[in-house]
Amino acid sequence: MRGSPARSGGSAQPGDSGARARSPQGPETGQPQPQPIAWIGDPSQPAERGLWGRPDQLSLPLDDRGLTLADGLFETVLVEQGQARLLDAHLERWRRSAAILGMEQPPSKQLIKPLIAAALERAQAACGALRLNWSRGSAPGRGIDLPAAGEPPLLHRFWLQFTPLQPCFSPVSTWISQLERRQGTSQLSQCKTFAYGQAIQARREARSAGAKEALLLGTGGELCCGATANLLVCTGGTWLTPPLASGCLPGVMRGRALELGLAQEATLDPELLLQPVHGSNNDSSKDSVSAALLLNSLGCRPIRAVNGQALGSAGQAHGDPGWASALAESLWRSLLLEA
Repeated sequence: MRGSPARSGGSAQPGDSGARARSPQGPETGQPQPQPIAWIGDPSQPAERGLWGRPDQLSLPLDDRGLTLADGLFETVLVEQGQARLLDAHLERWRRSAAILGMEQPPSKQLIKPLIAAALERAQAACGALRLNWSRGSAPGRGIDLPAAGEPPLLHRFWLQFTPLQPCFSPVSTWISQLERRQGTSQLSQCKTFAYGQAIQARREARSAGAKEALLLGTGGELCCGATANLLVCTGGTWLTPPLASGCLPGVMRGRALELGLAQEATLDPELLLQPVHGSNNDSSKDSVSAALLLNSLGCRPIRAVNGQALGSAGQAHGDPGWASALAESLWRSLLLEA
């Protein structure tokens, strides 16, 4: 594989351990607190040959297509207890997406694992979000064209970032976007690309309407996904998720739910989330929605309201306001269990 390092901003140098040494100390224990850390370089070389530093210390060349054209892919991997969870599934989607977009294959697991271990050591953390980035690299001139046959290929660029955090299971209010829709026939919908402008605008619309998260429809008007998560809806005691034809991203956790038989694909009308709801998660009524979740690798959030209308009876029916979050976490953790 080909890769080229970025130029560094700030004081980071190849092999620099300053970010680890400068970690702020906790007010009570005096121990270093977990800190974000980043690395950029050629993953086929030892980690010390690349650049380590805080994310705000490192930089990309201004001609990188990932920067100028969002021409790149990324994966967000959960790290718990020092282990990258479902890493193989994430790397498989990464490779598949690179093939779809005509990019070179990204770094292998063998090359990435030592970098992950080094990042966790420097971050002084065992839990967080690991982002793996793969850009098509620097372009020799302006424009969107790729090199023609016989011309030198672009040198792709890799970097990673680790951010300490805990998985989230808190309920969230949502708004069905009227301005943005996912395109089911686009190859880009199958890939986790750098281009998140649509998700940003949908969430901006939701915040303006007083909600915290956006729900997006597919081009046919069916339910598709959240701005940064897949959608699960429980009807008649069965978890349903929109098919890929709706335009939703083939999320790793969504894939696990289908693989384990915990969810089924189904075309979902948005009215399902807007009608009065009765019963509980075990409601046998086919058209009754008892719960809905936004699912990704970093957590699973129950939807408590859609367009200002309360959703489901989860929690209230059980007399436990934390029931929905417990349900979400239980389902989410069952998807992390690897054979």
